[in-house]
Amino acid sequence: MNERVKASISLILLSPMIAELLSSSSPPIEFFNPVAFIYLTTFYGFGSILVREFRIRLDLPYVSLIFLGFIYGVIEEGIAVKSFFNPEWPDLGILAWYGRFYGVNWIWMQALIIYHGFISIFIPIALVDIIYYSLRNERYIHSRKTLLIIMLIYLIDVLLFNLGYMGSYPLYPYQYIICIILMVIFYLAGRRIRLKPIYNPGRPLTAWIIGFIWMTFFYIIYFSLPHLNITPLLTSILGLIHAYLGLRYYTTAGEEGISRRIRLAGLIGPPSLFIVLSPFMEMDKTRPDNPAGMTIVGIIFAIYFILLYRRISDTQRIEN
Repeated sequence: MNERVKASISLILLSPMIAELLSSSSPPIEFFNPVAFIYLTTFYGFGSILVREFRIRLDLPYVSLIFLGFIYGVIEEGIAVKSFFNPEWPDLGILAWYGRFYGVNWIWMQALIIYHGFISIFIPIALVDIIYYSLRNERYIHSRKTLLIIMLIYLIDVLLFNLGYMGSYPLYPYQYIICIILMVIFYLAGRRIRLKPIYNPGRPLTAWIIGFIWMTFFYIIYFSLPHLNITPLLTSILGLIHAYLGLRYYTTAGEEGISRRIRLAGLIGPPSLFIVLSPFMEMDKTRPDNPAGMTIVGIIFAIYFILLYRRISDTQRIEN
């Protein structure tokens, strides 16, 4: 098996495993259900592959991965499952009414676009680029036919999700238009915006802590502040500032002058919050799903991240 195939498989698996499994959005019993597993790996995994290929083929800056990830978030949450608009979407909680105006769950929309951009797309791609460092600026998919098949399967997933949820909440034309406008804005931003790192952490531990704190504030802003009944506009502004800081900080992932250990530590910082929370997720008796096995998932990911860090450290030491 050549390196490109290994890298592709790693990305196809890592994206849904971080975004859905480790986050407990889809606990082990759900995630490893054969049908769900196929859906999630082709949806998240193929989406990540397409985003990465798109960036390289258009020679876009590394930070554009996040903006392209925002587009992925709009496709998944706005068009496929329609959680941006459905007030009865089961995961909304207080966001079913907080920040909902004119048929749009605005705060939820903002949160999920940012979540998918950073967690579902950017971090898995950047991690695999560090693991398979010699391929970081090369395409994984050289065959046009293979790329078209991946794209077709991804579009079928989107269509099946859309039709599956259509009965419970059909979208109006203006809601599709909102999604299209957002995707165009993010595409143009990804092509034109050039950002420099706001801060070079200098040490792996510092990079990890910053990533961990950044993710912690994500949940505070979007899922704690609404319970204080402050104006949704303030929550949105704080969320945009938080996203901007994330964009400026994570441009370090594409900086060749920053060591791979530091970049890796920064990337595993946000999902490390899920590791810390995993046993609490499993003990949560109020959840409507079955979170059994989340503690084991957290332990496995902790071991994986530690071994990955040691491997990259050893590789970098040998190269130096």
